[in-house]
Amino acid sequence: MSTAFPLLRLPDNAQRKVLNGFDSVQLINFSLLSNNAKQLAKSLNLTIDSINLYADDDFIEINTYVNYEQSLGLAFYPPEPSTGIQSVRGTVPIYVPRRVKAEKNFEDIMEFENPGMSISEWLKLLKEVFNHPPVLDISWTEPDCLFDMKSLKDTVNGFSVGEHTFTEQCSIECAQLALKNMPESKTVLFEGPAFGNPVDYQDMLIQNVKRLVIGSCDDLHSFDLKISLDDILLINSEWIEIISRHVTDKMINRFLKHWIKGSNPRMEHMRIRFEPNRIFDKDMILKGLKYRRAQPIRNIFRMINLGVCSAEGGVDIRRKDGTEGTITFINRNGNSSIVFYVSN
Repeated sequence: MSTAFPLLRLPDNAQRKVLNGFDSVQLINFSLLSNNAKQLAKSLNLTIDSINLYADDDFIEINTYVNYEQSLGLAFYPPEPSTGIQSVRGTVPIYVPRRVKAEKNFEDIMEFENPGMSISEWLKLLKEVFNHPPVLDISWTEPDCLFDMKSLKDTVNGFSVGEHTFTEQCSIECAQLALKNMPESKTVLFEGPAFGNPVDYQDMLIQNVKRLVIGSCDDLHSFDLKISLDDILLINSEWIEIISRHVTDKMINRFLKHWIKGSNPRMEHMRIRFEPNRIFDKDMILKGLKYRRAQPIRNIFRMINLGVCSAEGGVDIRRKDGTEGTITFINRNGNSSIVFYVSN
């Protein structure tokens, strides 16, 4: 797009009318013209719901949704073709990309030479044009984790990491490296098959992230999360979500007894999801516990706060320090889960 493009010489109202017809890729391309163009694009007050950075070994990708409708993807390619020599884990610096491929709604739109901008500058451009707060999520999908973590941390400087997601072929070593260098993430999701046995990464369970999710609803059987009671007791998060068919009624009963004695002191919410058509033995889960039926109104508000639409009643238990917790059994459309909500 040439700097001689006459749009910038039109009256303000006319400029906005023209820009309202731009898609997200055209708007980003336009904003590269000048600071005036960037400010004009920003004045449309478009928003994105999230910025997701994918650190792939072959290229770095940023995905997001504009106004919750239109997807925008940018893929950044290294300055030089691969030499075929395998790099050592954690040694490859984040590069200034040679070329950039733009996608809209997961279809290639255009590919162009990068105008000398670092990936950090691209991130800041997205934040400014689409009025997004300085928060992004990082997804890890490769086993080798080649990128130098200090370089990656410098790239996202000025942003806080809202979420680390370890998926697909991502290794435990990669996750440990990422969390060691960027431990301030509010949410950590272990979704890849490498995380099927939490005993192998207990050092990450004890980190005090706000929300920890272990398991995958989309791949319940192949993931086959084998989590033990000892693993659950180690978790030091406020929100815990576990997706596994190996959590038994007896294990839940033992966990609740440990909680009454003071375990998992930071926990405020817990959700355990099971395989489809799981049938609970409530008597086994509540065996030996002193409990009372939860007050309906209070339980409804708790379920709303947890994003639960329907539940089969609930019971209250009390910890030794007087803190109350509500246990709710959920079975909706054959999908079973237990929600445990701790009062503040």
